[in-house]
Amino acid sequence: TAIQGSIYCFISMILTRMVSGYGAAAIATQRVGGQIESVSWNTADGFASALNAFIAQNYAAGRTERVLKAWYTTLWMTGIFGTFCTLLFIFFGNEVFSIFVPEQAAYEAGGVFLRIDGYSQLFMMLEITMQGVFYGIGRTVPPAIISIGCNYMRIPLAILFVRMGMGVEGIWWAVCVTTIAKGLILLGWFT
Repeated sequence: TAIQGSIYCFISMILTRMVSGYGAAAIATQRVGGQIESVSWNTADGFASALNAFIAQNYAAGRTERVLKAWYTTLWMTGIFGTFCTLLFIFFGNEVFSIFVPEQAAYEAGGVFLRIDGYSQLFMMLEITMQGVFYGIGRTVPPAIISIGCNYMRIPLAILFVRMGMGVEGIWWAVCVTTIAKGLILLGWFT
């Protein structure tokens, strides 16, 4: 888990370096957009922490039915919130961004960031929730393998998308696509 976190930071620095090639506005957009996204990320992290503790206790006690019930219930709750964030970012990205940055050019760029990021919100919440499940049953390796592998893939995907002419949006799409992949792969692995 520590290696997973360290590699995530390293990859984020590389992607930020790539974004910096598009100027200060692109970096600011990514920074503010990331802070807005942290609402859903922190919510999912809270659910995952609670789920981790609950599942660990019940899994150790052999109460598999309670583990599954907690998993289903949490998936529903994070699914509803993730869907809300997805819809909010995709359809109202400009408006959400303009709350924090009132300049039209800035919030329009931020709206693009949130729209792209919005497609992955539900899957990001799924990924983090599934990490809590895996940690609760004492299996930290599967989430680490998936996270490290998919996060690493952000770099070549970002390079590919930029070379295809997508510009800074290609970097954001690389993050979006790999986040979707992480959520789906973790769900598939656990099931």
